[in-house]
Amino acid sequence: MEKIIKGEGRCGIVFQALCTDEGVGVILVGGEKTHIGGNVLAVPRGSLTGDGQSCDLYITPVPGHKDTEAAALVAEYLCRRLAVPVSVAAGIHSKGLSMEEIQTILHNCKEAAREYADVFA
Repeated sequence: MEKIIKGEGRCGIVFQALCTDEGVGVILVGGEKTHIGGNVLAVPRGSLTGDGQSCDLYITPVPGHKDTEAAALVAEYLCRRLAVPVSVAAGIHSKGLSMEEIQTILHNCKEAAREYADVFA
């Protein structure tokens, strides 16, 4: 299982991925309280314009949680880049985050996904 840590403290995340024969499973947690706040499944398909790769997203949040925003960002990025199904379970929580901190968390998630894809693409 591949483990990538980005950021620290309230904005830190841990990205753990398991590459299978036909897809990738990711656990994405962080902040002050790790948990599972939602799941996103990204399934690759050809672009509707006929040019390039796209994917369909299936999003299942735990009621009251917004963790699927980070999960969708990671799942879609990896699915497009690797052209395989990607499942992301996410739970990142810190109390009273500012918009800047939220953007930092999303940036950390994207950077972890990029680092993973650079190795496995």
